[in-house]
Amino acid sequence: MEQLDQLDQPGELALRHVLRRVQDGPHRDESVPDDVQASWRRAAARGLQPDRIHPPYDADVDDGGKLHWAAAPAMTAVSADLPDLRSALLLVDRRVHVVERWTSTPRTAVQMDAVGAAPGFFCDEDVVGTNSIGMAASARGSSLVRGFEHYADVFTHLTCASRAVLDPFTGQLLGVVNLTVADQVSWQLMAALVGRVVHETQQRLLDEAGARSRVLYETFLQARRRAKGAVAAVDGSSLYVNAAGSRLVASTDRETLWAWAQHRGVGGADGAARPAEPVELAAGPVDAECEPVVDGGRLVGALVRFSPSPPTSAADGQDGWGRLTGSERGVAQLVAAGYTNREAAAKLLVSPHTVDYHLRHIFRKLDVESRTQLARIVWEHQRD
Repeated sequence: MEQLDQLDQPGELALRHVLRRVQDGPHRDESVPDDVQASWRRAAARGLQPDRIHPPYDADVDDGGKLHWAAAPAMTAVSADLPDLRSALLLVDRRVHVVERWTSTPRTAVQMDAVGAAPGFFCDEDVVGTNSIGMAASARGSSLVRGFEHYADVFTHLTCASRAVLDPFTGQLLGVVNLTVADQVSWQLMAALVGRVVHETQQRLLDEAGARSRVLYETFLQARRRAKGAVAAVDGSSLYVNAAGSRLVASTDRETLWAWAQHRGVGGADGAARPAEPVELAAGPVDAECEPVVDGGRLVGALVRFSPSPPTSAADGQDGWGRLTGSERGVAQLVAAGYTNREAAAKLLVSPHTVDYHLRHIFRKLDVESRTQLARIVWEHQRD
C-alpha cells in the first residue's frame, strides 16, 4: 500500500491501526481528504501511537493578550447560540496552545476536559496527530476533521471545524478559532459559525487599530518596498517587520524596541533619523537607527532600520535562552541536571508527553542537538 511505503515498522503498524479502524467502522465507504491522509502519514512517521496519545498540558496561557480581547465577544455570542449541543468553542494561540474555552453546560465542560479540549492543552499535530486546529494553523486557513478522520483514537467521537485568525495588517498568524462537537451536526453550520467568529474578531482588530496604526502600517509598507535590508515599524501596541527583519526581531521584542526608540528621542520635533545604536533583542544585540513616524504633528510610532550585519553570534545557543517560556526553562534546567524526561515530568507534576513537547521546542530555540549541549548552555546561564 502506497501510504505505508518508507515507514519504519512502528510507523507502519500505527498507520495500519488507523486504516483498519476506518475500514471496520460505519464510514468505510466515505472518502478521506488527501490532506487528512497526508497528516496520518506524518503522525505515523513521527512514531505517534494512535491508541496512546495524550495532549501535553501547560497551565501558562496568554489569556490577557490581543487575540483573547478581540475574540471573546464573538466567542461568547456564538456559544450562547449552541445551548443544546455538546460543544466547545476553543481559542488557540499561534503556538496551538488552548487559551480559552466556551461551553454551554458544566457536564459538557467535564467531557471536553477528558479529551484535552480545555485551556492549557496543546493541539500541535506533532504531538496529538491529525486535528483541525493544527491543520488550520499550518495552512493558515480553514480545516474540518470528522470524528473518524482523527489520528488519535480518543478523538474519534468528535467533529472539529477550525479557522486561522490572521493579523489584518501583517497577515501573521495570531491563532485559531475551533468548534468541537460531540453530537451530530451539519459541518456547513460548524464552518459558518467559526467563520463568523473569525470575521468579527478581525473586524475588532481593525477597529481597534484606528487611523494611527494605519498611518504607521502605510509608512512601513513604503519603507519595505524601498528597503534593501531589515526594517521594522513599531509603536505601543503594534510591530511590523519585513522578511529580513523577521530573522532578527521576534514578536516578543515589541516592548523592548518601542522603549529603545523612545529612549533614542524618537519623539523629537525635528523628524530626523537618529544615528545607529545597539538595541538588545531576544536574538542578541544589533545596531539600528530609528526615525519618528508622525501624522498631523502627532507621534504615531518609529521606523527602525537595522544594520546589514547579523546580531552578535551566539553559537552556544545563549541568544535563544530569552525566547524560552518559564515552563521550557524549568524543563531545560532539570534535563541539564541529569533528569530523564519521565523524572522531569514527575518533578514538575506534568505528563512525560508535555516534557517531550517542551524539549523539542527548547532544542529548536537554542539550536542544539543533544542534552550535553543543552546542559552547557544552562550551566553558563546559571554561572552568569
